[in-house]
Amino acid sequence: MKLYGSITSPFVRRIRFICSEMGIPFTLVDTMTEAGQKELRDKNPLWKVPYVEIDDVKIWDSHTIIDYLFETKGSGNFRPKAGPHHYREANLQTAIDQALDNAILIFYLNKEGIKPDAAPYLTKNALRISSILNYIKQELNGNFFFTDGKVGLSEIALYTTLDWIRFRSVLPVEEDPIFAGFLNFHGQNKSWKETAPK
Repeated sequence: MKLYGSITSPFVRRIRFICSEMGIPFTLVDTMTEAGQKELRDKNPLWKVPYVEIDDVKIWDSHTIIDYLFETKGSGNFRPKAGPHHYREANLQTAIDQALDNAILIFYLNKEGIKPDAAPYLTKNALRISSILNYIKQELNGNFFFTDGKVGLSEIALYTTLDWIRFRSVLPVEEDPIFAGFLNFHGQNKSWKETAPK
């Protein structure tokens, strides 16, 4: 398995975390280098990460990559994707991904000196993050979304999102006691420590 991406990308980190937990070997092609970026652009019309090549299979979306890994390797100790929880978990992932996408947008616009109040669309994006994070806090049941006490795709999505927002100083999520508790609880996992952005 050849995984294209950077160690700072939260979407790539999801794949790296799952591979670490399930013992799936991969080679990381660092797309922060000129050579890695050129190879990515030559192979992936989206120019986005993560992108994987597994034998003849080529996938350029983190959700589809995880689907493929679970279908071919099983779900290990993770909550299986299928089951009565599936649609709720899919909604949680969609909401968390939307918050992350908006946080990434704000981060890059800030680097360019553009603040969220520069346009109504940007202000709406910033407000959307707050709305989603408030919803997520209401959906958490302690450190998990479901009573099975297992890490599933929604917990993985939330951890990578909160930790990236904290790492990039987009929002002070670590000041919120619910999110701080979630980060501290799951952050003890060896695979989260090994895949931390630097």
